[in-house]
Amino acid sequence: MDLLIPSLLLIIGLAGLSYGADFLVRGAVSASRLIGISPFIIGLTVVAWGTSAPEVVVTVGAALGGVPDVAVGNVIGSNITNVLLIGGLTALVLPLCCAPNTVRRDGAILVVATLFVLVLAYIYEFLPRWSGALLLVAMVIHTIVIFRFGHEDTVEDAPNVSWGWGLASLSLFGGLLVLVIGGQAFIYGAVELAEAIRVPEAVIGATVVAIGTSLPELFASLAAARQGHRDVVIGNIVGSNLTNIMLVLGLVAFISPLPVAQELYHSSLLLFGATSILFVGILVAGRNLGRWVGIGFLCVFAAYLYFSLLT
Repeated sequence: MDLLIPSLLLIIGLAGLSYGADFLVRGAVSASRLIGISPFIIGLTVVAWGTSAPEVVVTVGAALGGVPDVAVGNVIGSNITNVLLIGGLTALVLPLCCAPNTVRRDGAILVVATLFVLVLAYIYEFLPRWSGALLLVAMVIHTIVIFRFGHEDTVEDAPNVSWGWGLASLSLFGGLLVLVIGGQAFIYGAVELAEAIRVPEAVIGATVVAIGTSLPELFASLAAARQGHRDVVIGNIVGSNLTNIMLVLGLVAFISPLPVAQELYHSSLLLFGATSILFVGILVAGRNLGRWVGIGFLCVFAAYLYFSLLT
C-alpha cells in the first residue's frame, strides 16, 4: 500500500510528460516548417528541445525541491539512456548513418561539454555556479551558430507536419502546460518511491526518472526512424544530450552549486562520458550504427540498469 500512491504518481506524471511532449513537439515542428529549417537542425533543436522539456522540468524541480541527487542523476542517466536505449532501439528499426560533416561540429561540442562536466565532477565533486554560467553562455552561442548556418541544408527530409500557426501555437503551449504538471507529479512519485524501497535518490534519478523523462525522445526517434528520417533521429539524440548538459545542468548549477552524489562515481559517470564519445565517434568516422551495434547498445544498457538498481 505504501508503494501504491508513489507508483500512481509515477504513471500519471509519465503520461503527462509523454503526451505533453508529443503535443509540444508537433507544434514546434509545425512552426519550424513554416519558417524553413533543415531535417538535422529540426532534430538538433526543435525536436531535441521539445523532448528534453521533461528533463528541464524534472531536474529544475528536483533541485529547487531540495533533492539535487535526483537532478544530477537524471541528466547523467538521461544522456546514457538517449544513446544506449534510444540509439539502440532506433538502430534496430533503421540503421543510423549520416555524412561526417553533418554531425562533426555539434558532435565535437557534445564531447567537449561532456568532458567538461566529468572533469568538474571529479575535481570539485560538485558543479560550481561559474560552470553553470559558462554552460548557459555556450548554449546561447551554439544556438546562434546553428540558426546562422542551419538554413544551408534542404528541408525535404523533415517530418511531414502541415499545421498552421494557430494550431501549432495551441499544441506547443498546451503541451508545455501538461509537461509542467506531469513533471511535478513524476518527481514527487520518484522521491517517495526511493524512500519507500530504500534506493538512493541519485540511483533513482539516474535510472527510473531518467528513463521516464527520456520516453519523449524515444517516441520521437522511433517515429522518425519508421519514416526513414535518419538525420532527425541523430539530431534528436545529439541535441537532447547537449540540451541536458548545457541548458539543464547549466541552469540548475547557476541557480545553486550542484553536489555530485558518491553513488554516481562508479559506473554512471564513466558511462555518461563513454556513450556520447562512442556515439559521436562512430558517426564522425562515417560508419553505420547498424542493428548489431544497436543490440550491443541495448545489452550494455540492460547491464547498466542491473548494476545500478540491484547491486
